[in-house]
Amino acid sequence: MDNFLRLIVRAQRIDRRILYLLLALCIAVPIAVDVPQPRPVVMPETQSLYNTIESIAKDPVESKKLAIVCTNYSGGTLAENQTQNEAIVRHLMRLKLKFAVFAFATPQGRELGRAVADKLAEEYKYVYGSDYVDLGFCPPDAIEVRLKAAVDDLPGAFEKDSAGAALTSLPIMAQVKTVNDISLIVEVTPSETLPPWLQFFQRAGEKPIPTVYCPTAVMGPEKYPLLKSGQLQGMMLGLRGASEYETLLGVDGFGHRGGASLSLSHLLIILLILLGNLGMFAERRLRRQQGRA
Repeated sequence: MDNFLRLIVRAQRIDRRILYLLLALCIAVPIAVDVPQPRPVVMPETQSLYNTIESIAKDPVESKKLAIVCTNYSGGTLAENQTQNEAIVRHLMRLKLKFAVFAFATPQGRELGRAVADKLAEEYKYVYGSDYVDLGFCPPDAIEVRLKAAVDDLPGAFEKDSAGAALTSLPIMAQVKTVNDISLIVEVTPSETLPPWLQFFQRAGEKPIPTVYCPTAVMGPEKYPLLKSGQLQGMMLGLRGASEYETLLGVDGFGHRGGASLSLSHLLIILLILLGNLGMFAERRLRRQQGRA
């Protein structure tokens, strides 16, 4: 028994480089290799987001309107936000819903959002200008003015797409005039970029526009009151939420593999915490035994 206790105590002194290596393996292996894993439990907020888009597609009026996918993120949160964005765009394309890509927090967000749309457009036979459009980038200090103007004249507020073509010349914008022609607002972000939509656009028309939120994991918890109040109709929380959404879509994308990395990493950390506590208790017991001797 004493030998076992000493072994547990020695385990507390594992070289930290070994611990970092174990953590790196837990993260990298599931991304490089398809590790068998159970499907994640879909949380209510993720299911609500999915149901919101499904209900728009089933509505003969709303399905003809334009969805706005706002990609306010950059390379630092690519693993979470890009995976969320890809899941959303894939869902929109599956349901044949028209959408616009837009960003106002960082120009890179617009580029990343457009890249996802262009990549999936090949798979779903979407045509730029007819099925989706790039509204470009708006400086953050001008977004309030832009959204207020878009309430009554959306093509006039944005004027041109990212390539400089007049929006009024694009077939997708033929029936899009005001805020009442928007079916959905999707905000994909790692920062506090949701308020402009809620304050100046969501409820400015004849009826509130369904709004869904795709934040990084650390940003999500503070938005649960907005879910309960009905200001948000769904939320995809970080990489875990993206994994859940891929489950609903029946695809195995980066969210599926990244979810396995998160699960294994968390499991390793829990095991190390347990090992550390066991080592502490074992060390105390050995000291008591030595004291009695």
